Amino acid sequence: MKYKITNAQALLPDALVNTNIDIEDGRISKISKNKKTGKSVTTIDAGSKYVIPGFIDLHTNGIAGFDLTNGLYDKNTNRFSISKPKYFEGLDTALTEYAMHGTTLVGFTTLEASEKKMKKIFSMIAEYLNESESHVKSIFHGIYMEGTFMKDKKFKGAHNPKYFNKPSVKLFKKFQKAAGGNIKIVNVVPEWGKDAIKLIEHLVKNSIVCAAGHTSATGKQYYEAINKGLNLAVHVLNGPSSSSFKPFEQGGALEAFLSSDEMYVEIIPDGYHVNKSYLLDIISRKSIEKCIAISDSMFVTNMKALNEFKINGVAGKVSKNREYIQIAGEENSNALYGSILTMDTAFNNLLTWFTKPINGIWNKLHAPLDFEHALINASKMCSENPAKVLGLFSNTNLENSTGSIEENKSADLIIADIKKVNDNYKLSIDKVILGGKPVYSNSTERKRI
Repeated sequence: MKYKITNAQALLPDALVNTNIDIEDGRISKISKNKKTGKSVTTIDAGSKYVIPGFIDLHTNGIAGFDLTNGLYDKNTNRFSISKPKYFEGLDTALTEYAMHGTTLVGFTTLEASEKKMKKIFSMIAEYLNESESHVKSIFHGIYMEGTFMKDKKFKGAHNPKYFNKPSVKLFKKFQKAAGGNIKIVNVVPEWGKDAIKLIEHLVKNSIVCAAGHTSATGKQYYEAINKGLNLAVHVLNGPSSSSFKPFEQGGALEAFLSSDEMYVEIIPDGYHVNKSYLLDIISRKSIEKCIAISDSMFVTNMKALNEFKINGVAGKVSKNREYIQIAGEENSNALYGSILTMDTAFNNLLTWFTKPINGIWNKLHAPLDFEHALINASKMCSENPAKVLGLFSNTNLENSTGSIEENKSADLIIADIKKVNDNYKLSIDKVILGGKPVYSNSTERKRI
């Protein structure tokens, strides 16, 4: 089907432009001032609203009661179900919820679990992606294995060390076979030494993104992994990554990923996981081109009635202001379990912080940007940069390219108002278009198309 978006303030890669966008066969076919439409073209009047690239959430565990590893949560029994009908129901609900918040692609992230359980959920994911007729299933880009190949208990965060495994190409191949080839990102901590390097080399050879976080690695170990193809640092400054101010062993993981030009870094911009002053310091040090906004959201996101829960024996509770999750029972109430951030809120926060003067910790002051420049930077972190990590940004890849508004790219778009409310910017989503098809419209009924 053909569509034409008219009267749009379109955020192109380097500028905000008043234009029209033609969509054909799921792709952006033309960007121009021409308002003429041919036969069989459905017009979508943006009404001078902003049209921005769909968000790519590279790292999310779940939303709306669904957890990728544990399935659909029943708040009446306080238990998860991974029965196939419940799992498919939860997965479809989660993907629909992501779309409602402007996310058009996700790296769906696993916690750790037994080999048997992991294979079971991977097989169900493969079946869902192969057989489901859901209009939102293409939002699921691939599986992000976070907890399986971690090592040091001191850097576990909310993960259960009982299920940590030594990196193994043989074990990974078993998981990938069960997943039908849908594992796209893997966290391999470099402190495993030769075993980690072997797996990293296998992942890179098979075009799988190699990440490292929750790591006690020395800088020397981390650099060795970078040299073999590691290029993504897991939720930086969020506690579980080594650092050292001493000159020995080239510091820790922090020093390595900050210094390396090859490394992209994930950041959770909710204002709790990382102080916004440090966040802006990281962006200043790495450059906007190497920073990626993630939600790291959990199943409790958008579940208003749920306050406490337990996953794999680790208990969590929602904060009183319902903006983050704490580890229950920890003496330090600042110990975070996970996030309940959504990507539209992440975008709001970045846009607000970029347009205000904010004192840094390592930098004296981060001067405010003008609105258009801030909008471009926020979009880079929420759309362009994650597409680059996944190898999906180049518009020569006609089948899957995304992450920006350019001709020949997939029409993964958000139509929204952006207004300043109480000195903070707020994105109000009107429509979400996925692969050229409207999948969400913010009517009075909050309609899912």
